[in-house]
Amino acid sequence: MSCDLTDPEISVAYEAITSGQDTNWLILGYHDTRDKISLYSKGSGGLEELRNNLKEEVLYGFLRIENRFVLLTYVSEAVSGVRRARALVHGRAVGALFKAHQIQISASTPNDLTEANVRNRLKLGEPSERPISPSPQTPKRIQNLGNPPSSTNTPPSPSSSTNLSRSIAPQPEVEVDDSAPPSQQQQQQQQLQQQQQEAERRAAVEEAERQAREKGEREQRRAAEQVAREAAQRRAMEEVEKRKIEAADQERKEKAAAEARAKAEVDRKAREEADRKRNEELRTKFAELEKSGKVTLKGYITVQGGGVYFWKRRFFELRGKTLYLYRDETDKLPISKLDLDGQVSGVTDAQSEVLILNSFKVDFKSAESYYFFSDDKKNKEQIVAAIGRYVNVK
Repeated sequence: MSCDLTDPEISVAYEAITSGQDTNWLILGYHDTRDKISLYSKGSGGLEELRNNLKEEVLYGFLRIENRFVLLTYVSEAVSGVRRARALVHGRAVGALFKAHQIQISASTPNDLTEANVRNRLKLGEPSERPISPSPQTPKRIQNLGNPPSSTNTPPSPSSSTNLSRSIAPQPEVEVDDSAPPSQQQQQQQQLQQQQQEAERRAAVEEAERQAREKGEREQRRAAEQVAREAAQRRAMEEVEKRKIEAADQERKEKAAAEARAKAEVDRKAREEADRKRNEELRTKFAELEKSGKVTLKGYITVQGGGVYFWKRRFFELRGKTLYLYRDETDKLPISKLDLDGQVSGVTDAQSEVLILNSFKVDFKSAESYYFFSDDKKNKEQIVAAIGRYVNVK
């Protein structure tokens, strides 16, 4: 289910949106094709204009809102199940092309694409809102010492407990009244000291808890990194093993191919040697028949030459050093004869020239060439061997 996203207008519109130009949305569709996706429309009117250009089919959109980017897959409720499945696969390819998107939204009606819904998904406020930078807050003085905020990363040491409590928690407004009786002043001092100790204890507890959380997170990260390293090592080892197997398989294939070529070469040489021996035997046989004055070879063959450029089937007799051609085997007189003694300059295969099986060509020194083809391979080999005896014979 691969798709074609090669339409150059797609990349032009995408570049315009991501580079901050006026264009801030585009829509892609199929144009009644199966897998070719091209640019339908684009504009600068934002989400509302994009919604107005939606159609009852499978579409893909890309939208910019306040420098944030949305990838849209729109599958109308009227679309069939097969096209829905194809849209799921093709949507991934579109998402891989539009890499700048922060979120992906799937919709089946324009009502699914409200301004509030899209902005909420992008974690943006209403269009009129603007982010406000937080201003530093002045610590408030409190009547009773409450829970202090988290302290620094290093646990407080006994020598720095007082300073730590002062830097963490606001100072209570409990003061020692010099005009009060001594017993009341002592009570106030004890109360102040207890409050400071409680603040230091809570700060130490919170710091210990924070460090424990950070330690747990570090251990989790280390464990995850270890798992990832082990997985990467396994993949690397599997890749090495795969390459070894592929190399061994390639070596086996090359060895088998080399053995096949060697065997084919041996078979070819064996065939050539067998043909050579058979031709030699035929030449010897024909030489003996020639000496006796008998017909060396006879039968039917198809011929072209001698001023006739049509194929003619003839009965032939090779007697002595002359090839006699008859209309059929009942004729007493030949219609033509070819003197072979000292006249043949070559006998070659002619299949690639005339495109006929079992064909061959006889070249003469002082006459035009003749073409022949036999009824089968065996007859061809016999005739070629018989006529070939006269090549270059003076």
